[in-house]
Amino acid sequence: MTTPTSETLRLDRDRLADAVVSRLTTAGTLSSEARNQCLEDTRQHLDYLAHAVASEDPEIFIAHLRWAKIVHVALNRNVDALAAQFHALQQVLHDTLGSSPAEDYLASALAQLPQMPTELPSFLNNNDALDTLANDYLALLLNGDRNAASQLILENVERGVAVRDLYLRVFQPAQYEVGRLWQLNQITVAQEHFCTAATQLIMSQLYANIFSTTRVGLKLVATAVSGDLHEVGIRMIADFFEMEGWDTLYLGSNLPTESVIATLRSEQPDLLAISATLTPHVHHVHQLIAAIRRQADIAHTRIIVGGYPFSATPRLWQHVGADATASDAQAAVEIGTTLVPSKACA
Repeated sequence: MTTPTSETLRLDRDRLADAVVSRLTTAGTLSSEARNQCLEDTRQHLDYLAHAVASEDPEIFIAHLRWAKIVHVALNRNVDALAAQFHALQQVLHDTLGSSPAEDYLASALAQLPQMPTELPSFLNNNDALDTLANDYLALLLNGDRNAASQLILENVERGVAVRDLYLRVFQPAQYEVGRLWQLNQITVAQEHFCTAATQLIMSQLYANIFSTTRVGLKLVATAVSGDLHEVGIRMIADFFEMEGWDTLYLGSNLPTESVIATLRSEQPDLLAISATLTPHVHHVHQLIAAIRRQADIAHTRIIVGGYPFSATPRLWQHVGADATASDAQAAVEIGTTLVPSKACA
């Protein structure tokens, strides 16, 4: 997942961003107060463009621009200024690289900018009792009341609500909503961290219900790649496999490639699940899978990947060399079972 153009975008990112800001400043479309923010934003745009070019998938950059527009509107920034920034980037890239995939991807994304949405809908609904529970649960967390949130979940377990439903219909949409609110600058990073940590703690209180399932003789190793500090999603996947009777080894987040390879050698799992929360972490997924495929004794390991980048870009899992991707924990179990049919049916 590396090309000469993507490497240039990565290695020359700061210089290219400086050139964009200088062009905008000279044109009089950028105030001195906005200079630092524009510089930071442009560096991020270049990171995503580099990933798109390396993956040969323009949808990666289109999805990023879609998100950038939503954030601009949420922060009361001028969308025209965003367009001007990308046009300046287009000119800088042409002057630097000439005709290139990067310029083509940027032009394709810019053509779609006017039709892109200006808001990100809530992940919470109000259709049934579980939707109400998800709303109440998140409200307690945002109010800083972890104990009340925990009590609410445990009371519902006692009433017979299935743990699977709590994961898929309460924890998952609540965490997605936390991410949405943080992206839109409606909650602080401290609140985001608190909600995530609280949900992880509350999930652990349900383990007595999870680890009592009859074993089926299959093993999963689950991890988030190096550099990725988000682990709720991959933890949910590991727990779902446990509920299906798999033996699971959850390695946590930000794990070095060498540690994953050592674990695969010692555990010989039927399936490896890898999570990446942000697009800049995708190249770590590719590097990890490539390293695994180079080891003769574990190259056969079935690998499933997931996380926001893979949901936003449907073909991305193929580019990183995985066997499949899944949109959520339930889908991961269903797909994972099909990847190891001989043992699953034994």
